[in-house]
Amino acid sequence: MGKQKNNYLDIKTLDELSAAIHANRAKIEAKGESVQTGLTQVQEFYTPRNIALNGVRRFALDHHLYTIGINAVRSLRRLLEK
Repeated sequence: MGKQKNNYLDIKTLDELSAAIHANRAKIEAKGESVQTGLTQVQEFYTPRNIALNGVRRFALDHHLYTIGINAVRSLRRLLEK
C-alpha cells in the first residue's frame, strides 16, 4: 500500500481548521446514517418468519418436495378424470 496523503497539511488558519472539522463531522454522520440504514435492513430481513420460510424453502428444494407435490396433483387429477 502506498503512503496516504495528509489532507490537513494545507490548513493554515483557524477558519480552515474549523471547516475541516465540520466537514469531518458531516462525513462521520453520513457514514453513521448509512450503517444505521444497513442495520435496519438486516433486522427487517432476518426476522424469525423469514428465517423459517427460507429454511422450509431450502428443505423443500433439497428434498424435491415441489416435484413430488406436482406429481401427486397430476396423479390425483388423472384418477379423478377417470
